[in-house]
Amino acid sequence: WEQKLKELPEAVQKIFPFLYVPKASKSERNEGLSNETIQRNIHPTVKPIKLMSYLITLTTREGDVVLDPFIGSGTTAISALLLNRQFIGFEREPEYFKIAEERIAYYQAQKKLGD
Repeated sequence: WEQKLKELPEAVQKIFPFLYVPKASKSERNEGLSNETIQRNIHPTVKPIKLMSYLITLTTREGDVVLDPFIGSGTTAISALLLNRQFIGFEREPEYFKIAEERIAYYQAQKKLGD
């Protein structure tokens, strides 16, 4: 384990086991929202994709299913998708659901282009 720690970037080694991730940028928050009805992400607590990807990587393997009972604007689902996991998400707020739907569709299309 100590050898693996030495392989991490020096900045990460200094704060290990913690991970510092700044809040999601405006461009990340709004990526994929091109529809005339949804032009910006209004969700109050959009998580960074990097953070959710880190947490998913810690707790799952490729092909596993990630359950997000409060999907919000879809960041956890996007991270799961990018990491080759399946996902199930629930959202009771229709406006957040629409945002998540568009963001997820955008990243699904991007992933297919990269395949």
